[in-house]
Amino acid sequence: MKNGKKAKEREQYRVFTTREYTEGEEERTFWVRIGTAFKGEKSIQVLLDALPLSGKLVILLENGEDEDDQDEAELTLPKRRR
Repeated sequence: MKNGKKAKEREQYRVFTTREYTEGEEERTFWVRIGTAFKGEKSIQVLLDALPLSGKLVILLENGEDEDDQDEAELTLPKRRR
């Protein structure tokens, strides 16, 4: 409660950066969680614990389930066409 007002539930997001690497002949993407974001009425507030070296952020909607950080680190994307 802030200033006597009831706090509103805000949408929460997980913030990641990705790093692509080669494992054998297969290209893979490693996801590193680096922060959290909250959606307000007119803005999105992003709180980072680290900065992405690539300058790329991926923001995923929090699904409400508790997930291990290790499970998140094993997320992969299909090979990106350039």
